[in-house]
Amino acid sequence: MVTRAICFLVLSGIAGQAFAENTFGLPEPIRPDRPGTLLLHGGGRITEEVFQRFVELAGGRSARIVLVPSAGFDTRNFDSRTEFDQAVMYRFNSWVSLKRNGRIADFTILHTEDPDDADSSDFIEPLTKATGVWFTGGDQARLNYRYIGGDECTRFQTELKNVLRRGGVVGGTSAGTAVIPEIMTLGAEQEREGNPLSARAAHGFGLMDRVIVEQHFDTRLGRLERFLGLLKDNPRLDSLSQRENAGSTMLGLAVDEPGAAELSESRLRAWGPGHIHLFVKRNNGRIVEWHDIEPDESIEVKAVESKNSYHITRQGD
Repeated sequence: MVTRAICFLVLSGIAGQAFAENTFGLPEPIRPDRPGTLLLHGGGRITEEVFQRFVELAGGRSARIVLVPSAGFDTRNFDSRTEFDQAVMYRFNSWVSLKRNGRIADFTILHTEDPDDADSSDFIEPLTKATGVWFTGGDQARLNYRYIGGDECTRFQTELKNVLRRGGVVGGTSAGTAVIPEIMTLGAEQEREGNPLSARAAHGFGLMDRVIVEQHFDTRLGRLERFLGLLKDNPRLDSLSQRENAGSTMLGLAVDEPGAAELSESRLRAWGPGHIHLFVKRNNGRIVEWHDIEPDESIEVKAVESKNSYHITRQGD
C-alpha cells in the first residue's frame, strides 16, 4: 500500500519571523543557512546566463541534475523507448553534455507514461540524490496527469520538496514553470465570445504555496486577463488550496520570455532579457499593485502578517 503525505499544509500556518522570511511558501530547509531555490523561466530560448545559473545553484561540478521532459515528449509517439531516449538526448544535448564534459557529477533523464510510477521507489530514486531538477516546456497537463496526486502528495512531489529542503534548486520553462506552485493554470476558457478569458486551474507540485505564476506573459494573448482573474478570485484560491483566507494574501508572479525569476526565502531576482512582474493584493484583493522588475534587479518581499500585506524593498533602496 502506498503511503502519501497530506500535500498542501506546508508552511502557511507559521507566524511571525518565519512567515516573513519564507514569503513565497517554499518547503522549510533542513539547514537554515542553505535554503532551496526556484528558477522559473518564462518560455522561449533559455539563455546561457540562466542555464549557467541553474547549474551553479545545483552545485556546479558536484551537481546531480535530473531532467524531466514529460511535458513535451511522449514515448507513444516513438517506435521504441530507445528512439524516444535518442530524441530527448539530441533535443537536450546541452544538458546531456554537462556530465560528459565533466561540468557536473551526474545527470539523469526521468520520464514515464504511467501515473503509478510517481509513487514507485525505483522510479523516484534519482530524485532522492538530486541537487537540481529541471522541467522542460510543453503541456503542463501532462505533468499534472503523471506526477501530481491532488490533495495528497505523490512520492514524486515529496522528493521534489526534499530537493529544496536540502538546499537544492528546482526549475523549469513554460509548462515546467506553470506546474511549480500549489495552484497551477492548466489553460484558459471563455464563457462566451467577447468575454475575458478565465484560467482553468488545478493542483501543481506544491513547491510554493503563496504564489501563483504565469509564463509567456509578454507574448501570448489573454495571459494578463486570465492571470489577474484567478489572482483576484479569493474564494476560488481558498478552495483550491483548501485553506481559509489563503487567497487574500496570494502573490502573483508573471515571467516574460525569455526571462527567469529566481526565488529563495524572501528574495526575488530577475534574469534577463525579459522582465518579471510581481502582483501584490491590498485590501483583500480590491487593489492589485503591479511591480515591474527589470533584468538583473533584485527585490526583497517581506510578509507583514499583522497587516496582512507585504513590504517590498528594491536592491539599493
